[in-house]
Amino acid sequence: MKFFCIAAVCSLSAGFLLGRDPTIAGSHQFTGSASVQRQSRVVSRPDRIEVKHCRVRLIDEAIISADRAGILDFVVPRAGESVRSGALVAQIRDQVVRATLAIAERSAANDVEIRFSRKASELAQLQYLSSVQANKLQPGTFTDFQMRELRLAAEKSLLQLEQAEYNFDVEKLKRDETLEILKTYRVEAPFAGVIRSVHKKKGEAVHEGEPILEIVNARRVQVEGYLSIQEHVRVPRGASVEVRLDLPNIDLEIEKLVFPGRITFVDVKVEPVTQKVKVHAEVDNSQDVLKDGLTARMSIVPGETVAAAEGR
Repeated sequence: MKFFCIAAVCSLSAGFLLGRDPTIAGSHQFTGSASVQRQSRVVSRPDRIEVKHCRVRLIDEAIISADRAGILDFVVPRAGESVRSGALVAQIRDQVVRATLAIAERSAANDVEIRFSRKASELAQLQYLSSVQANKLQPGTFTDFQMRELRLAAEKSLLQLEQAEYNFDVEKLKRDETLEILKTYRVEAPFAGVIRSVHKKKGEAVHEGEPILEIVNARRVQVEGYLSIQEHVRVPRGASVEVRLDLPNIDLEIEKLVFPGRITFVDVKVEPVTQKVKVHAEVDNSQDVLKDGLTARMSIVPGETVAAAEGR
């Protein structure tokens, strides 16, 4: 009897444990999955992909350098000033080149050699045709040797005219070349923006390629994030995104703002350590809220695409 009771108790205990096994196993699986999701930077939802720990970068930033060595005549803007695209921001002394350009322009405008060669050619052609006509009227008026000389003189005059026209074209090209050289003494803004820093001042010497100014434009920014291998195949270029700032240990109203954009780059390489794929999104920043270096979270809608803005 005791044996039966012990067996029954063992049986009930085993049955109870066996019945709880699936629940226990499921509980362990859920806990592990949640842990993985908390550690991952990508949180998936049926309609979109949430990417955390993204980094904001400027798209339009440039360090403006000198195209040639020289002495700065002036540097126009100061840090914080706005400049338009193509605006002159610095100038290297160019008096010698301007004098060379003046000579080249005079030479390019001088067509005396062409006009003289044209008149000489007309005379040589007339002399040859006259001798031909004279021999028709009175054979033997001009010997065969004389006719050859006159014909050669006519052909030579045509070649001299061609050479004069060639020289004239070369002089115009030299003028254009000098004009292009003169442009290299100008330092212009490559795009509209704000001067972030000035490295050189008026009167200072600069070497070719040496930085003079730094210019930035924050009207559009690049948001960089990483997707898992499974998620990146769902994200095409042009996919719509929404970006929000995600500032650690800070609670600001600007974190509630939403900035629209689109995916512009999906990397063709996988990061070897993290097994993640880098993506870039171009985001509108007309309000000048997104600063280079801030962190953000990006919501990607794979099924929606946005066309690239014209003129970018």
